[in-house]
Amino acid sequence: MTSIPQLIFAFMQIGITAFGGGLSTLPLIEYQLVTKNGWMGVEEFNQMVAVSQVTPGPIAINAATFAGYQQAGFWGSFASTLALVAAPLMALSIILFLLQRVSPEKSKNFKLMLRPVVAGLLTLSIISPFTSTWNNGAVAIALFAVGVGLIKFSKFFKENPATMLIIFGIFGAFFLR
Repeated sequence: MTSIPQLIFAFMQIGITAFGGGLSTLPLIEYQLVTKNGWMGVEEFNQMVAVSQVTPGPIAINAATFAGYQQAGFWGSFASTLALVAAPLMALSIILFLLQRVSPEKSKNFKLMLRPVVAGLLTLSIISPFTSTWNNGAVAIALFAVGVGLIKFSKFFKENPATMLIIFGIFGAFFLR
């Protein structure tokens, strides 16, 4: 059983350092839950992400609620979710206060500096699930590359991405078990 202050501290760190939202938070959540604290294994983390994606609401909040409940029951769930939301709200309020008091040029430069951070986090969020799949992710990465190529160079798939998702879903169901 994990203590509630440990959950609060972990999810405050996730909330404050997660830029870009959505999938870009997954590497940070995985680091806290799997690598740093050992609250769950990689397979369990991937299952939690899958459940978080199919339930309504943002992935990070669903993950905080799930992990908090798993570790410390209702109050752990409540504390984790609150910490995830409250920490960035406080940080953003302070940053907004400071950005309103500096020149527009400095404000623009700060926002431009965040772009590589978000790009890196999004890249990690794509790579992480692939590495836990068949053949250390090689097949999944190849399928991803094929999918990007089809959308970029095929007029049919660019206009009908749902068709490509169905084809890749069927392929995955039969060959990536």
